[in-house]
Amino acid sequence: MKNLPATVMLRDDLDVDRLESDLAALSGSEFWALQRSFEDGAVGEESEVDWKVLPLRAPGGDLRRTDPGGPGRDGFADTPLMTKAPYLGQILSELGTELRSVRLMALAPGASVEEHSDTPLGLPYGYVRLHIPLVTNPGAVMVLDGVEQRWQPGTLWYADFERPHALRNAGDRTRIHLVADCATNDKLLALFPAGFRADLPTSDIAFYRPVLPLTPPELRDFGCQFAVPFSFMEWGEPVADDHESDLAAEVTAEDGGLVLRVEGRAPVELLHLGAGEFRLLGWSEERLLRLDLFDDDPRVELSTRRGRRRRVVRRPALRPATA
Repeated sequence: MKNLPATVMLRDDLDVDRLESDLAALSGSEFWALQRSFEDGAVGEESEVDWKVLPLRAPGGDLRRTDPGGPGRDGFADTPLMTKAPYLGQILSELGTELRSVRLMALAPGASVEEHSDTPLGLPYGYVRLHIPLVTNPGAVMVLDGVEQRWQPGTLWYADFERPHALRNAGDRTRIHLVADCATNDKLLALFPAGFRADLPTSDIAFYRPVLPLTPPELRDFGCQFAVPFSFMEWGEPVADDHESDLAAEVTAEDGGLVLRVEGRAPVELLHLGAGEFRLLGWSEERLLRLDLFDDDPRVELSTRRGRRRRVVRRPALRPATA
């Protein structure tokens, strides 16, 4: 979506005094910790940069999760700290969409983050990252797609973080932003300026669909075994039809839901979207499974997408003899 602006201000009317009040209530928390990544289905190592995080919303509501989260069995939930920031909570609720991780992120004076791209993140993948600046200084700069950005408190921003960007804090004061990962839906897009929406190709957006719960008999019916290409379990990588990399997998009914278990990987809960199609808990519709099990040729369809471009791999499935 290079034809669209790399950054868009969504609001400029936030109450700075109330933002400062919420931040004051959170600043002394003992749970500030270095940011971690989410890699290979697990929480990664701490950042080598002095970039600390306070999680307001995280997988399982876990205050220790400074990473942005990913596929798993724990859905995103508010941490106990969210109640200490009522105004921030109000702003987030007014977005009108499902929230993934919500973190305060503090970049220390003298710290910098090298140029990188965040993938999969953005409208083509089904969720976007929004920023609310809380504390800044003239030396705190983000360079996104070659353009310097100095966002100020009182505003709410969208940015296309799939484009190359870097951070530096050359000032003498910590730069603190609230960073919220949000599912893409109509209400969220309504916050964007009319001109941006007019140029937005809707076929390139991975909109979130509502989850449709299955009955206990249906859960049992979807149990099966099959092979999964290694690439499908590499979050953000497009799936490739490489039989040599196949991993043994099964879908089982557990604890009132369906769970995907793949050899060597952490289990992931599946969320039903209709007609046997599922997304992964903690993830968007960037990656889907379709379980076609009820004719003479049971099979599994695994797909990944970036906007309107979609890759599909199919594997035969084996249903339990009692199914």
